[in-house]
Amino acid sequence: MHVVADGAPADDNVVSTATAFLSSWQASDTYRAAQLTTNPRQARIELGAFRRHTGVTSVTLSPGHTVGATMPFKVVAHIDHGGTSATWTYHSRLAVVRDSPTGRDRVSWHSNVIHPSLPDGGGYTLRPFTEAVAPTVTDNQGAPLKATDHPGLRQILHQLQDRYPDREHQILGIRLSSDGDSGAGRIVATLKSGRAAGIRTGVDAAVQKAVDAAVAGQPGASVVVVRPSTGDVLAAATPAGTDLSPAVEGVQAPGQAFELVTTAALLEHKAVTSHGRVDCPASATVTGRTFTTPGGWHAQGTPFTDVFAHACDTAYVQLADALTGDELAAEARDVFGLGLDWHTGVTTADGAVPVLKGADKAAAAIGRGEVRLNTLDLASVTATVQNGSFRQPMFVDPKTSGQTRAHTRRVLPGRVADELRALMRGYAQEADTDGAAFGGVADQFQDSPEPIVGWFTASRGDLALAVTAPEKTHRPDNAGDVARAVLDAASG
Repeated sequence: MHVVADGAPADDNVVSTATAFLSSWQASDTYRAAQLTTNPRQARIELGAFRRHTGVTSVTLSPGHTVGATMPFKVVAHIDHGGTSATWTYHSRLAVVRDSPTGRDRVSWHSNVIHPSLPDGGGYTLRPFTEAVAPTVTDNQGAPLKATDHPGLRQILHQLQDRYPDREHQILGIRLSSDGDSGAGRIVATLKSGRAAGIRTGVDAAVQKAVDAAVAGQPGASVVVVRPSTGDVLAAATPAGTDLSPAVEGVQAPGQAFELVTTAALLEHKAVTSHGRVDCPASATVTGRTFTTPGGWHAQGTPFTDVFAHACDTAYVQLADALTGDELAAEARDVFGLGLDWHTGVTTADGAVPVLKGADKAAAAIGRGEVRLNTLDLASVTATVQNGSFRQPMFVDPKTSGQTRAHTRRVLPGRVADELRALMRGYAQEADTDGAAFGGVADQFQDSPEPIVGWFTASRGDLALAVTAPEKTHRPDNAGDVARAVLDAASG
């Protein structure tokens, strides 16, 4: 224990003692500096830790004008941590007292001599830290995209910022924490603020605004809008309160919406023609498994245009017999890119259409069983029909992501593309949608408490979109309402 003697030090002694202490500290002579304090052992420990633990390479200490026995001083510390350098400048103060029993003037040692934020007596850790700067995500015109303005993009924006941090412009700071504290402590200094880099996406702010407005009144809806000619994702929205984005990361059986791919395979292999007549029975059995159409629509000897317009499952499971499992899976993979390894710039779950036989193949033809898609996949399918060839969707340019787009083996044959577009225009007319469209529901779990999911996809000009939404009936009414609202607003 150090006792302070009666009587204040003379002014000259205050200056000389304080200056000697600061000079020794600046010269990294912690032993000499500590000997000039009232607690040499503790001072030496803390002064040494300051240099060792904070990344200080040099320090310049400039004394100020004394007031009584107190001297303020300026600290300019040069920090180097993790390859990032900065200067830490702050002000502190010290007091000179007369030590007993020696009667010598000494710096009264307290931890806050080193930095005014430090608690007295040690028991703290002062360390530097670096953090990558969160980049600014922008739309296709370079304007910032914010989750507060575009809530549907919240998960995707966060993912982009996490995936592409600006490591060239890092934040360097000093953090103070108590010994044994498992928390991060508190930041006492930010020495270098990084300059946020920009990540330009293909998002069209006007289209995104239309999507955000459309889903606001439809809880649980997911939307993806793609530009068919380029594959750029123009907008996306996913339900609030979900950790996983069902629009791009989740996958589920798409049900009747997958019949768009099945129709392409049937047309390409000439198993059906647009105006040929097809039976759509109330039920159909394939190798012991019985299928029905959600909603119960059925007809005998009806034009295929009606089968397509009503997404008649029983007709499709029978027509699928004309296709091998390889042919259906190949159509999905080699023409529409489903099942390929997509590199979109964010985490996505790729679609899956396995090679199946018998009743499993029949189930796959109507989007049940092992077929898995998400909203992004369906938007891409429609974009492929509209464009005539697959353009893998991208949220960011490959130069930013450092990844290569997936490519399919072949394009959609012109004859098939023309027939599909005509079928979709007919569906759109019945669905009161301007453009081309198709939709259906996923209702393969008859006893499931989960709601029926409506899938609706449409295109107009160089826009293609897909929507999934909870439904109360066996029609994609809610999904269709969202799709029409987006198309009308985006095209208006």
